[in-house]
Amino acid sequence: MIKKILSIASILVASNTFSQITITSADMPNANDSIVLSTANIAGVTVAPGGVGMIWDYSTLVPTLQRYDKYDSPFTFTAPFNLLFNPTNTSYGRDNYQFTSVSLPGLTLTDAYDFIKETSSQLKQVGIGYTMNGTPVPFTYSSADIIYKFPMNYADVDSCVYKFGLPFPIPSLGYFGETGTRHTTVDGWGDITTPFGTFNALKITSVIDAVDTIYASSFGFGTNIPRPRRYEYKWLANGMKSPVLQINATEIGGTPVINDIQFVDSLRSDVPHVGVTEINSYNPINVYPNPANNYVIVSTLNTEKGSIIISTILGEIVYQESLNGAQTKIDIENFSNGIYFVTLKTKNKGSTQKLIISK
Repeated sequence: MIKKILSIASILVASNTFSQITITSADMPNANDSIVLSTANIAGVTVAPGGVGMIWDYSTLVPTLQRYDKYDSPFTFTAPFNLLFNPTNTSYGRDNYQFTSVSLPGLTLTDAYDFIKETSSQLKQVGIGYTMNGTPVPFTYSSADIIYKFPMNYADVDSCVYKFGLPFPIPSLGYFGETGTRHTTVDGWGDITTPFGTFNALKITSVIDAVDTIYASSFGFGTNIPRPRRYEYKWLANGMKSPVLQINATEIGGTPVINDIQFVDSLRSDVPHVGVTEINSYNPINVYPNPANNYVIVSTLNTEKGSIIISTILGEIVYQESLNGAQTKIDIENFSNGIYFVTLKTKNKGSTQKLIISK
């Protein structure tokens, strides 16, 4: 009898540890959201396989750089981007930090900016902005790059063909565009641990093949340039808005070679930052996960003496404690569902971020 009870207990523990989640559009970012990401050292890191009930341990990743990913509202777009991308066809825009400058005959592309449309059924890229030979130029997708389809569950498979280019050739520069295929497989579920925490997640693998088309006016010729095959390995968790871990790789000699690793993180004062001035002025408080159900982590670069306050939309204070270093974990299991405001108050300033509790 005791053995049976222990066996049942072990099954219950296992079921609580591992569960196959579903990712929906509610787990994606919204306009005006901001997320702290750390770039990690790639030395010695490998891509863990997919599977059922997996434990992925990336707790030893070493952050080397941090940045603040901002999801800009279409109402903030400036010319020439606002001529093609507006609140009707675009949900938000975001700097593409993975893009590296490309120098082609007669053309130099830098400063990539992604335009994203999010609906209840999919998240897709509808455009991109480049600085082209020093001039900001929008590129529209005639066929969107569908990054995710919702709801997303283990073993789902999806493919799309995307195509983007200049809306029209620029006589002084020429034409640039790209055609590609994205094949995506949800190939695993389980628990993943990063330096930020442990999350129940789906593992998604995308394989991208692309060909660039260029016509250079100054040279008077055009050509197609195949790009190396790219791989995106992502672990998605409920309410995290961005992959809790993403590993990017490029195929070299038939083998994927890792070239970039990033994960959702808290603000770290001992790691170099990209745009630290923007972080301090825009929103020095970071709240994860959001939406949350049983706990929330409040992090900040500001380690002055102060306090953390959580209040309802009616102004009722439901939680208050002294700031405890750069990161504070708060138990919210007894909080009711709804919208709250998390405020960091110090001697010199205060900042607030909205928190949604959904159980």
